[in-house]
Amino acid sequence: MPKAVLCVASGHGSQWEAFCLDFDLAVQGESFEEVRRLLTDAIEMYVQTAEAEPEPNRSRLLARKAPFLVRLMWAWRVFWSTLLIRATRRDGNPATVEFITCPA
Repeated sequence: MPKAVLCVASGHGSQWEAFCLDFDLAVQGESFEEVRRLLTDAIEMYVQTAEAEPEPNRSRLLARKAPFLVRLMWAWRVFWSTLLIRATRRDGNPATVEFITCPA
């Protein structure tokens, strides 16, 4: 049964990035839908590859998390995004941070 992993995406115009904090994976794209699809594909490939590994590598790979400072940076971005939900950048476009539900 798939489990949900912690993923976030941030975008501005046609520049989007998405990050899986539970497996330390990142993708870039031109829309939220694109980075969501790319990240879901990356997670599926990562999990399939990790499950094919013998123990203890399998457990180590499936328990890999993003480094603390990366997780802290995303927490900060999510905090500011929710706090300043109506804030805009200099060009007038809103800054966006989204949570993504990704199966693992």
